[in-house]
Amino acid sequence: MRSCYELIINNTGARALFINIFGGITRCDEVAKGIVSALAQTRARKVPLVIRLTGTNEEEGRRILLQAGMTPVQTMDEGAAQAVAVAA
Repeated sequence: MRSCYELIINNTGARALFINIFGGITRCDEVAKGIVSALAQTRARKVPLVIRLTGTNEEEGRRILLQAGMTPVQTMDEGAAQAVAVAA
């Protein structure tokens, strides 16, 4: 995650990122913890993150992301709208 984030941020003019996670077998709370941990280790500039989590333990995953200052969403439409809003 950290390498992907740094690659995008360091090589584009991105003002926000919208990440879509479907956690069928993978637990969304574990994915959220991984995202938070990876971003804590990056030196790249920070941009707002909008993250859609759907699947096992999604409510807990959203809570983890929200506490870390990210924007968790439930639907693709909501995520797209939020990404545009935070990028403005």
